[in-house]
Order: sequence, then C-alpha cells, then structure tokens
Amino acid sequence: MALLESITRANRRLNGWFFPRERVRYVHRFRELACDLCRDGDLVLHLGSGPIDLGPALQVGGKRTALINLDLGLRDLQKNPGSWKLCADAGKLPFSEDRFDAICSEHVFEHFAAPERVLAECFRVLKPGGNLLVSGPNGRSYIALAARMTSLDFHDAVRLLNRDGNEEPNGGFRTFYRFSTPRTIRRLARQSGFEVTAVERFVGEPCYTTFLPVLHLLFIVFHLVLEKLSPLLGFHITAVAVLRKPLRYRAPGFPRLPAEQIQLGVAGR
Repeated sequence: MALLESITRANRRLNGWFFPRERVRYVHRFRELACDLCRDGDLVLHLGSGPIDLGPALQVGGKRTALINLDLGLRDLQKNPGSWKLCADAGKLPFSEDRFDAICSEHVFEHFAAPERVLAECFRVLKPGGNLLVSGPNGRSYIALAARMTSLDFHDAVRLLNRDGNEEPNGGFRTFYRFSTPRTIRRLARQSGFEVTAVERFVGEPCYTTFLPVLHLLFIVFHLVLEKLSPLLGFHITAVAVLRKPLRYRAPGFPRLPAEQIQLGVAGR
C-alpha cells in the first residue's frame, strides 16, 4: 500500500507539471462562474452537493450569499461543513416557485435517469433571470465509455486506488449520461424553457490512472493531444454550461408537484 501511495503521489506531481495551475481547469472555471453569477444577498441552491461546501467560492470579494446544500445521500451530506443542508430528491424539490437566484450542480446530472424532470424542477424554483450552472463529463469520452462497460464496484475500486493519502473516497452512483454532450445539453435545456448562455469544454489532466506506474504517462500524452485538438474538433472530457431562466417565459410542459407538496424545508447543521 505504501508503494501504491508513492506511485500515486508521483503521478499527481506529473499532472501538476504537465497541467500547471495557471491553465484553466473545469473545476476552477466552475467556481469562478459560480461566484460571477451570484450577487450579494442571493439565495443559492447547491444541487447534489454531497460533502462539498461551495460557500467559500461564492463569498470571494466579500459577497454574502445564503447557500442551501441539497443531496439525496444523507451520509455524504452529513460530511458537508455548510450551515444549511437538506436531504431531498432533485426530481421533487421541496421549494416554492421562483425561490432561488441561482442553482449550481457539479458532476451530478450524468447520474439522473430523467434529467428533463430535474431541469423542470430547477426551472420552477429559479427566479426569472436566475441561472443554473452545471458541469459534467462528456458522455462520448473514453472515461464514459469505460464507465458503461464496467460495474459500479469497479468504479469504487478505482476511486480507492486513486485516493490521496488517507482520504475516504465517496461511493459511486450509477451513471446514465443523458445530459452529457453539448448538443443534448442545449436540446433538453431549451425544451425545459432555459436559454443556453454558455457551454465550455475542458480536457485537463488524467485523474483515474494515477495509481498506474507507467501507463499514466501515456494518458498524460493522450490528454495533451486532446487539448491541442479540442479547439478544432471539439474533443473534451468535461463541459461546464450556464442555463438562464428568461425574465419572461412560457412554462415548460412537464407536470409539476401539487402545491401542498411544495414547501420550504431546510434543516440546519
């Protein structure tokens, strides 16, 4: 195990060498956009937050935002250091209409069997002019292909092998990739009533092979080639999209929850 950890640390250093921090990565861009889209005093929903607290990224520049972390998994949510947490289904959000100024969702939509229902719920609870910021994997990348061909137990084993030191990796969830290409993002977003204001593509460093002593170098070369070809051919591993609810809109044709089920229910830490 000590040898494996040494290999992982060495490969992470290689990632840092070939993909320096100055290079824009999707995770940095996601947090940059989250901060830019949120104003002082906004109410923000972190959809599928798990243990990650997005609060510090939203408060850059002294802005004060109220952030609600929502996730279906209670175990991961309990690890979230945020002040406001709610265990709930993203397809049945327990909030009234026009409630939030912004919604952020990072690498979650690929796990929804019916992303259009979640989009409809996000549209419903967003205020007119509010933004939905999403990130997720390219459903046609080699990573998605490998995920389709292997079991969830295999995914969990790879996460365990790639962990950093004594950190406890999060358990995996089944992936469907039904909102995971720029074309599908635009199509489903518009069907739900959103305006698509941006879809940005990223490659970045290989993250699933850091435990492999030699093969990881080949993946580094592969990712560098993908980055060179990305502007010409659109190759990417991850996409970040901004969807906006118009100030004037026609309600999308998805069924909504009964009014008596739509209540604000937030549990404190």
